Amino acid sequence: MKYPTIDKDNYPLGFLYIKGDKQPDIVQGKIGTTTYTTHARQMALFQKEALIQEGDKGSRWRLSSDEGKHLSGTDLAPFPLGFFNAALHGDLIGRIRQFAKLEEITIDTIDMEVSNFYYMTGSFVKGDAAGHAEPPLVEISINANTSPEKINKIISEALTASPLIYGYRNELLSRFSLFVNGNQKRLSNLPNCPVDAAEDPFMIYQTTPAPVSDFKFMDGIIRKTGKELEGEIMKAPTGTTTKIIRNIYGESHTNDDGTIVIADTVLGLPGMTRFEIGSDEGGDFAPSGLSNMCAGVSFCFLTQLHRYIEHQKFSISGMRLTQTVDFEVIEENGAQIGKMAAVDTHLYMNGDASEKEYERLLELSARSCYLHATLATALEPKLEISLNGKTIS
Repeated sequence: MKYPTIDKDNYPLGFLYIKGDKQPDIVQGKIGTTTYTTHARQMALFQKEALIQEGDKGSRWRLSSDEGKHLSGTDLAPFPLGFFNAALHGDLIGRIRQFAKLEEITIDTIDMEVSNFYYMTGSFVKGDAAGHAEPPLVEISINANTSPEKINKIISEALTASPLIYGYRNELLSRFSLFVNGNQKRLSNLPNCPVDAAEDPFMIYQTTPAPVSDFKFMDGIIRKTGKELEGEIMKAPTGTTTKIIRNIYGESHTNDDGTIVIADTVLGLPGMTRFEIGSDEGGDFAPSGLSNMCAGVSFCFLTQLHRYIEHQKFSISGMRLTQTVDFEVIEENGAQIGKMAAVDTHLYMNGDASEKEYERLLELSARSCYLHATLATALEPKLEISLNGKTIS
């Protein structure tokens, strides 16, 4: 099957394609409950496209992903794990700003570095590859005319209010459903989604998403910077008897004007390309950090599907999925508490493989996905905070 490329229409790598009324309350510093829905599809080679709906009344954004040349990708768009890194920048910085405003604290600048640590064990060829995640390191440097106690307080409040941080700190075992050639198959080896039916992304993609023409959104929501890490690219191995290390690094530099956060992300391997991924926390010029999180999970899962189909030589095509995630921010004893539910992934595929092979592919891909492993493991982020150049925590 020949798939279209993400650049076939010469559209930006990320854009608004349906304008909503407003972002959900939970990304505007308010309490509320909402569901983010992602429709994603496999495109040429390792390219992928995701359409993220931010709640019932929010906007819909088109985001695109690719893999680097170490996986024989075309390197046209950010790698999946970069979206998850950028999501933490956006969501956490947005909440720090919101709590600072409530405390009438003026923050001049926020510089953040996020390091994510992943590793793979086993082999795609043997069918026992497994993704693993370790606690992220979050380094926050703030310039502001205030006390260390107040900065530590608003950062603590932001961490508690973040649904994404809740996802790190708690075990969220994802659920799945499988549709083969239009027919749903009951899973015997993975948790089944409680909803028996989901919207097939094929119906969504009957009309190619195009940028909204009469609305100004952030230029360069996704941007390839042209900068690369030093060294020569080495092809990724298909398996290991120890660990295949994958560390992701991202940095952002923002001030207190506006709501935009731009994270510069890179996979920590020789020759890898840097990509900028933007979010708008509480505004409407770019997707929220939670949208980037949802995109990252769907992109990572589709990458593992593609790798297993390639190495196991399954006769399968037309990979697409619908993913839903419930988020909420509640108020308890005067404090905002963010939460998220387990990710529900409805996978659609076509082909001539046996029913057993389809289910095995789903199981293998879920087990090797780094971001499903992240959410399924309780990970307490490591935090380093400095104020005006001095370490305070």
